[in-house]
Amino acid sequence: MKVDPRWLPRAALILWLSAIFTLYLAPTPQKYEKADALALLLLIPLFVRYRAQLSTLLSGSKPLIPLLVLMAYVALQAWVQGQESAAGMHYVQQLLYGCLPYLLFYVVFRHLATPGSDMLLMAVLVIPGVVHLLYLYTDVFLGIWSGEIQFMFSSKHGWLEYIKNAPRVGRRYVSMALLHLLSGGLLVACRAKSARLRYVAWTLAGLSVLSIAVLDARAAYASVFIGALFLVCAVGLRKTWHSIKRFFQWHPVLKLLFVGVFVAAAALGHSAGKSRWVAMSYSLEWAVHDVFQAETPVSKRPYVDMDFWNAPLEDVYKCYLSGQFRCRADQSAYLRMAWLLEGARSLIVNPLGIGYSEDYMGRLWGVEGESNKYQRIDSFLVEHIVSFGWPAIVLYGWFFWGIVAAMRHAVRAGQSSAAAIILCALLLACVGRTFVDVFSEGLWRYMMALMGVYYGLLHAKSAQPKKD
Repeated sequence: MKVDPRWLPRAALILWLSAIFTLYLAPTPQKYEKADALALLLLIPLFVRYRAQLSTLLSGSKPLIPLLVLMAYVALQAWVQGQESAAGMHYVQQLLYGCLPYLLFYVVFRHLATPGSDMLLMAVLVIPGVVHLLYLYTDVFLGIWSGEIQFMFSSKHGWLEYIKNAPRVGRRYVSMALLHLLSGGLLVACRAKSARLRYVAWTLAGLSVLSIAVLDARAAYASVFIGALFLVCAVGLRKTWHSIKRFFQWHPVLKLLFVGVFVAAAALGHSAGKSRWVAMSYSLEWAVHDVFQAETPVSKRPYVDMDFWNAPLEDVYKCYLSGQFRCRADQSAYLRMAWLLEGARSLIVNPLGIGYSEDYMGRLWGVEGESNKYQRIDSFLVEHIVSFGWPAIVLYGWFFWGIVAAMRHAVRAGQSSAAAIILCALLLACVGRTFVDVFSEGLWRYMMALMGVYYGLLHAKSAQPKKD
């Protein structure tokens, strides 16, 4: 079978960009560096090719203005407070690293015709997602085979509770990769002409939803919910309602399948995180108590003291049966709520932040340098509130609102497309993730790459002459 040579460059581009996304969705610095190298190697010749269109590149860089202002603020804050510049410079470097994939994906998608951009986007959404999906179930199979994953059931524990520990890259990265795959599946289902390909796309989308449920990725649930609220703001209530009404016009069999997938996902999610759901309200209640009402010294409180959670239990079953706090509370829910409340309180006490450092929470609590205390936490939002105060909220709010504003403008101008809306939804889910989880290094570069695709698509649309 002969291969049309005109497809070879496009195939190479698909594999190249897919590899970058795949590497950014893996949690090791070595993989980030490889992805950065791939991005730079492709960006240099693209800059040479489109050097005559410098004005388009400058317009494409406008969404980055809030980040540039934030970098200046970080430098000024460090200078005023007399801090060492190493931590601040490391933070600025992380922001700058994200500009590399942003520019690459912006240039690629800004200069592609619509059919070509749709095909390329479908590929770079589906391929990395499938790679991580295969790794996930390989790890689950190996865990079951080796006996590391056990299936237990009780009044407080679900049958699938231990599967969540299987992924080698952790639930945070796998859940993002599954949302990536879900977006790709939905796009292929919307754009593919082949019925068989649409069936495959819907299968991948359904499998990604069920897999997120198996992982008990509650941060992913929250990010999707928050992202959906932002998406309604971006698309508008009228268009959102029209999209919802289309569901009721589907064939009854399709509606049953759709509802069945989400019922199955709810059942799997409950089985995979039963103990955590049971303990949710109790954990949140005690987080509020320990932050605002506890008389215990701050250094001894459970959301500050790592030893409280790491100390071995003499009798696990007795701990659970007697309802001791450590076994009754969900550690993740308790810690995240307590940390969020501490961040909110920090806005009042330190409205301009305490400055960026690797031990910002330790400094806030007065336990700086103590290895058995939490020095930094898994929360993008709290990290920036504590470090930079209100300026961080304003600048990141400006940066993230640009995504919504760009889609609102595209919808009003009649230049929105299924690809742009689905990508906007994925981006806003990333924004939602920053509210409830840490979002740095590889995930930061990943989100910036998505933003490059998003603005490249929208600017390419707006640059097209309108038909008479």
